[in-house]
Amino acid sequence: MKKKHNSMVTLGITSLFLIFAVLCMVILSLLTLGSARSDLRMSRRSMEQTTAYYDACSKATELCLQAEEFLETAYQEAADEKDYYRTVSELRTQGFLWEENTGSLSFEVPYTDTQILRAEATVLYPADPQGPFLELNTWQTYSFGTWNPDTKQPVYTKENIK
Repeated sequence: MKKKHNSMVTLGITSLFLIFAVLCMVILSLLTLGSARSDLRMSRRSMEQTTAYYDACSKATELCLQAEEFLETAYQEAADEKDYYRTVSELRTQGFLWEENTGSLSFEVPYTDTQILRAEATVLYPADPQGPFLELNTWQTYSFGTWNPDTKQPVYTKENIK
């Protein structure tokens, strides 16, 4: 009779270990699944942000080429340097910002709700009709949104400890 009792205890302990092992594997798999989903969301956001930035760079490059073509046409039609720079001010109607006193041409391309790509170039009067008409000075992103820190988690400070 003692042998039957002893095998029953051994079977119970083995079953408990098996249940514990399955429970641990289920919990670890759920934690892994949650982590994988979080990584996927973060990767998608990063991909969207990167795609938006490169789309803005592409639009900005097209605007630079558009300005370069306009300046080349203005150079060919201008009688002299003064006439050329007078014609350059017409770029304002195409969305460019022209600062006559510094000779700089700039534009902005928004690519998110809170970020823009700003480019600034110096307009040149080349000696050669083929020569460069723009010299790029700035190609920079700016963020104009406000940062709202997460203050939901309680942080221990000297005042909280008693």
